[in-house]
Amino acid sequence: MFLYSFFKLPYQLVKIYLKKTSNKTTVSYFIFIWIVAAFLLESSDLWISVNLYNPASYWARLLEKYGEIPGLLVILIAIHIYIVTLKESSNIKTILFTSFLLTTASLVTIYMLWAISLAITGNPAFFNYNEIYFFVAAIIANIFTSLLFKKHNKFSKKSILFSRLTFKMFFYGYLVIIQPLKIFWGRIRFRDLAENYSNFTAWYIPNGITGNQSFPSGHAAMGFILMALFIFIMDKSFFKRIFFKAIIISYAIAVCISRIIVGAHYTSDVLFGAMIMIISYLLIKQNINKTLKN
Repeated sequence: MFLYSFFKLPYQLVKIYLKKTSNKTTVSYFIFIWIVAAFLLESSDLWISVNLYNPASYWARLLEKYGEIPGLLVILIAIHIYIVTLKESSNIKTILFTSFLLTTASLVTIYMLWAISLAITGNPAFFNYNEIYFFVAAIIANIFTSLLFKKHNKFSKKSILFSRLTFKMFFYGYLVIIQPLKIFWGRIRFRDLAENYSNFTAWYIPNGITGNQSFPSGHAAMGFILMALFIFIMDKSFFKRIFFKAIIISYAIAVCISRIIVGAHYTSDVLFGAMIMIISYLLIKQNINKTLKN
């Protein structure tokens, strides 16, 4: 009983504070902390990577191979719930949007199959050689999933909120912001640096399209997109909420750390990947809540 009160009191105080504080203010705080942390990393970014780099780490290599899979699965589930909970209409906008969702689901599935095949075989040529089979498998899997979800045509308000939140986090946070940044920022990964680190660049220096895609981290974003699952525990008991959130946040942080250990990213890369998704979560959730109420 004492432990319950000990942990619940600060949680309730934070909860009351957040209720009184607007979501925009919370986002402002996160952005401020993000900027401060980013500039503190200006002098320690390379030093952290040098000291943590361990490409032989088993758990870090495991998360490098499979760390994105949970996030990708959550996105696929969300997209299919989104599709079957759209209001049925012959409106051209609805038809086009449904087609867009199905296309996105197929592309996500293909990417996931590519990641799994690369993790298992260690050879990207395997996917390229069998790509037609992967494409067919992706289409069949999404048709089957759509039919399965269509059969279960009653989804709760939480499921609908989850589907909209996850898809919009993925679309705006990952596709619109993170992926273009990776391409146009052109930052070289730590494991690809010269022996004397002469080609290292700070996170705030864009290098243009170089073929390098270290900044920001896509794995970090995929880890933190799992925050959308918080929707399902809103009305659970205090300890269940804390336990569930702790598991998801711990997993996301583990993915971030693993990216530094294997030399795929710097600390600033995972910081930006994580914070973009956290801020997307806060802003999009607020807007979706308003829409659903209306």
